[in-house]
Amino acid sequence: MKLRILLLALCVCFSAGAGAQKRKANKETEQWRYEIEAAVGQAVQGNILVKVYTYSKDKNTAIAQAGKNAVHGVLFKGVAPKNEANVRIPGQKPIVTDIDAEEEHREYFKEFFKDGGKFQKYIQLVNNGIPEAGDVVKVGKKEYKVGVKVLVAKDALRKEMEAAGVVKQLGAGF
Repeated sequence: MKLRILLLALCVCFSAGAGAQKRKANKETEQWRYEIEAAVGQAVQGNILVKVYTYSKDKNTAIAQAGKNAVHGVLFKGVAPKNEANVRIPGQKPIVTDIDAEEEHREYFKEFFKDGGKFQKYIQLVNNGIPEAGDVVKVGKKEYKVGVKVLVAKDALRKEMEAAGVVKQLGAGF
């Protein structure tokens, strides 16, 4: 009997810890602290390969939030170009150009970016979200900058934004 109670208590503690980790990740995501740039690699037409650098006190939290940050960046920030030795990858303008759209559609985006939300349909983490060598950097005393490559289905994401009324359809006029 005591063993069952102990096991139950351990399960509750682990569940509470996982829930706290998720809440922490979501709180950090709400701040949208990341950088995004074009990444070297192959992407099928209609998709874009990006590297998103997420800031967090926990490396695993940063990796878990990379997909949300990649979609947010493609939607609202755009993607910075990448210039390496002999490779130049052009950047991309944001899908959503209205600076007030995120606030005007706050409830939609709250639902869209929640854990298990629609944003997941538009991403694929490269290498299962495992950062490449040199892509986990300690910044400051208690924070990490973690880079993860993410494939974003940009054209499908744009269609989602059109259907939701966040952006006008291409060719719909001004």
